[in-house]
Amino acid sequence: MHRREATAAALGLGLVLAVVIAAAGIRLGIGIPGLRLVHRVTASLEVLVVLWLAWMAWRRPAVQLALALTALLSAVGILAGQNPPPAAVAVNLLGGLSLAATFAWILARRERVADRGRGILVLLLAIHVALGAWLAIVDRWAWALPAHGQLAVVLSGILGWVALARLEGKSGKFLFGLALAVPIAGFTALHYEHSAAAALVHAAAVALLLATAAYAFARAA
Repeated sequence: MHRREATAAALGLGLVLAVVIAAAGIRLGIGIPGLRLVHRVTASLEVLVVLWLAWMAWRRPAVQLALALTALLSAVGILAGQNPPPAAVAVNLLGGLSLAATFAWILARRERVADRGRGILVLLLAIHVALGAWLAIVDRWAWALPAHGQLAVVLSGILGWVALARLEGKSGKFLFGLALAVPIAGFTALHYEHSAAAALVHAAAVALLLATAAYAFARAA
């Protein structure tokens, strides 16, 4: 990968994480001035970055996926407006997290297909994120809550083991910390009053966890 492609992928990842965190703050109503402006500006810049990346490496499947996800998210954002229905919120949430993981995969400079073990872990992560999206968008106390919580404990243990036993360097340590931070923040947001800050930390940690896992697994492939 050329340095310009890596720079574009890193910029795209940073912008998507900013968009996801800003969107979570808006939905939680934490009252930070200018949060909607930050959301709009970072989302617009991400579109420019993915177009730049596509111009440099449009034949790479991961780049094509990033371009498709960006087009989908842009269309949903324009059509849904400032008060989107639950379906549009779900598309924005899941699409944004998928886009962050895609940029991280591109940054890791790999195009190989994951083996069966990684595929199962990716499937569990996808189910866990989908359950979390249901709780955040549809019903906080729905049937998905115990499944989400139990799966969080399982994934925390698996990712913690993978981070320490299979990954080397800073990415492994960072992934281990996030594997612990995500369930702790989620538990705090659920059980304590005035927990908007914990909910925001939980959303940010989930986005960082998915991006770090995608980067680390791609590097280890």
